Amino acid sequence: MNKQRSLSANDGDYLNQTANQQNVDHKRKRIVWLDIAKGIGMIAVVCGHNMPDYVLHVRANRYWYDFLYWWHMPLLFLISGFFLKSINITDIQKVVAFFKKRVIPILRSYFIAGFFLIIAYKFIHNKSITYSLTYVIDLFYGGKTLRHYTTIFWYPETYILGIIGTTLIISVIRYKPLQLIIAAYFIYWTTSYTQLTTFKLFSVVTAPWDMDVAVLVMAYMLIGYNIFYFGQHYLTKWYVFLPSLAVVGWLFVQLKTQKLAFGLFMRSHQFSGYYQNVPFTHIQLALMVGVVPLLCSFVVFGLSRWLAYPLGFTQLFARIISSPVRFIAKLLSVTGKHTLIIMYLHKMVLDILNRSQLTGSFWVQVLVATAVPLIIGVVFKQFKTGQWQLNRLKIKQRGNNQ
Repeated sequence: MNKQRSLSANDGDYLNQTANQQNVDHKRKRIVWLDIAKGIGMIAVVCGHNMPDYVLHVRANRYWYDFLYWWHMPLLFLISGFFLKSINITDIQKVVAFFKKRVIPILRSYFIAGFFLIIAYKFIHNKSITYSLTYVIDLFYGGKTLRHYTTIFWYPETYILGIIGTTLIISVIRYKPLQLIIAAYFIYWTTSYTQLTTFKLFSVVTAPWDMDVAVLVMAYMLIGYNIFYFGQHYLTKWYVFLPSLAVVGWLFVQLKTQKLAFGLFMRSHQFSGYYQNVPFTHIQLALMVGVVPLLCSFVVFGLSRWLAYPLGFTQLFARIISSPVRFIAKLLSVTGKHTLIIMYLHKMVLDILNRSQLTGSFWVQVLVATAVPLIIGVVFKQFKTGQWQLNRLKIKQRGNNQ
């Protein structure tokens, strides 16, 4: 008699129970308002890469562009620092486990997405094989040699270097005030020059894998790690949100009226500023680079918590009344869970939209460039979850048949 049995109704119940339990466990591990904050940051990144010429090249309109770059990338790095943990670096198994869990997956996605985008760029722009092969070499070296669809790859590069460096620091130096002093020094050092000139490749001024930018990334991660450790329950309180909103609002008005000029462009390593035609000193510039993104992030955290609040409504009337806010919150939350694939693919989607001239609307382009990678990410995640459940069921079947 064949001991192998096909899927039955009970197996279907088992799959549903497993999926439900997995979803419950997953929700317990995630903080909804943080996913919403990441979603807001990711949409801001897409907006920044889709700015029209009348914003980029007209000084009176450029304040929107400069303002986005004050906070959208620092926000993502701050949040990344929230969940870093110290490890025993003398324990080889724990070090290996750290790399397997935190580094290898991002590194794998970096090269898979990179090769895909290089091939896509070749066919979309009709480039030669030689051009594409050079592009592949650039992918390994990284830094500012990356261009076109892969310019945003400085994010996974510096993210990998950042989590390695930050984890090393918090593992060796357990005294948290000293960790913040190190973060402050990193900011001070990284704002002491506009570009790194020691490393050059193909006449491009750059460091391998944007190592110079990774120093600032580690500073933001260290700050994120410490503020989450000391004050995770206070990050969305009104007495943090309102003062931060007031200061950020004042700075925005100063920027819009051209009294303030402050540029924080991490990838190009360009930091500059003046107030009422008086240039910032180095210390003032370092303070702006360290404090302004933090205040902007507090504002985003407060808004995210406000958006997440209606998701907890249980009464039908309250759920109906708040349905528009609930929809936006759920959409941003899902976006925040798939930031990496949106980061990888949105520039290609924007390029295709511009070349095909399907739409000239800024917001429609942003929506499509966010939605297409998001849908791909959701479908792929569902496929992986289904495969995981099926494999677990097969293991259970084999155990029952033995």
